[in-house]
Amino acid sequence: MAPRYDLIKRINAGPEHKVWKLIVRVIRFWTISHFANSGMKAPIEMVVLDKESLLAEGNVYIATNFVDALNTIKFKPTRYKVRIHFKRDTVVRPIQDSSIPLNGFNFVPFKKNFMQNVIGQLASKGNLVEFTRDEKPSSYITIELDGLEGRRKLRVTLWQSFALDLLKYLEEHSCLTYVVILQMDKIKSF
Repeated sequence: MAPRYDLIKRINAGPEHKVWKLIVRVIRFWTISHFANSGMKAPIEMVVLDKESLLAEGNVYIATNFVDALNTIKFKPTRYKVRIHFKRDTVVRPIQDSSIPLNGFNFVPFKKNFMQNVIGQLASKGNLVEFTRDEKPSSYITIELDGLEGRRKLRVTLWQSFALDLLKYLEEHSCLTYVVILQMDKIKSF
């Protein structure tokens, strides 16, 4: 009999205790930078994808013995109402499983307000801006995308390697129309 795994969407932060068992692919992971200056160990944040929808990016893992809680943080990488937290005795084991997609695109109109996937036609781009902050070099470029629904525009700032990768691609691939896909981007209005 095949082992039973829970789907991410089934996790809830209810009062009853349940031992969840997930099989997921790590789509993105990062650390929270403001912890670096506090002397505290920076937590690792990650976005995972299960076979139905959504430590090395791209690898598949089985995770057991973790805690679930309501997702009340301001910055929400996904639309799920629950976050999972690894404990000291959480077990994360890599496995080979191709049933979980490598990318989990879920394109939405530009008006949504959470981390999302965006697709649009490149309408314009600014110049690369290079500067130094806290004695570290940095750079960014601002681009504008036309939404596929036709009426909305989105101004996007790409930082560091994302900016350089875009410029390199545009330089090496000359064409009339460019379609830009941004995965797991954070929308911030000014």
